[in-house]
Amino acid sequence: MFGIMKRIVLTLMISALAASAASAQDSLEKPDCENGILALIVPEGGENPYYECNRFGEETGVTPEAKSSADTDADSITTQKPDYSDLSEQAERSAKLENLFARLKGESNAEDANLIAEEIWAIWLDSGSDTVNFILRRGTSAQKRNDNKLARRMFDHVTSLNPDYAEGWARSSRLALEEKDLSRALNEAAQALIYEPRHFYALWTMGNVFEQLGRQEEALEAYREANKLYPELKAVKDRLGTLQSDIDGDVL
Repeated sequence: MFGIMKRIVLTLMISALAASAASAQDSLEKPDCENGILALIVPEGGENPYYECNRFGEETGVTPEAKSSADTDADSITTQKPDYSDLSEQAERSAKLENLFARLKGESNAEDANLIAEEIWAIWLDSGSDTVNFILRRGTSAQKRNDNKLARRMFDHVTSLNPDYAEGWARSSRLALEEKDLSRALNEAAQALIYEPRHFYALWTMGNVFEQLGRQEEALEAYREANKLYPELKAVKDRLGTLQSDIDGDVL
């Protein structure tokens, strides 16, 4: 069973990475933004979106003289806010997530990164159905109270009502891990990644499952993928460091 799941999960990971790389190469070119903030710009009309690096210099039209007289703290850098007004609801959701993930990947301050992650989660938590949203909230609240029986009922309702909803699978997967149902946890984390390959929470859960199964290399790979998306996620950073040290120690 786990051998089959291993092939499924690794295939999903490779497919997600390939799709992400192809999309970045074939659609939107991302400029080097090592010293600035990468923003997705959607022109009026919604056509031909592009990335822009907002920083002092030629890209922003700020002269070196102006830079020297200004406060170079991040708060002093004015970024161009994307305009989503002419996009469809789904296109707006996709554009916002793309923008937020670009910011999350480049953010080195843990508190600021957490705020960006919260914005991403706010989008993920909206399934498009008030009923599904309400049931998911009930399940999450029950899980926090350690009422796993009620949480399980709620998450099962969510995945039944909206089987394409990544957040429902991600939450159910985490609960399955708490229930020590590792096969289910792995399968449902993989389901979440089918519908949202960038779901760092599902990747974190997947890494936890692999660790409990004693499959350290696969756990490390899952954590690495989560870390690429959300470098300042402490839970993942901690496991990455510990696991890499353990593996290096075994090799020596």
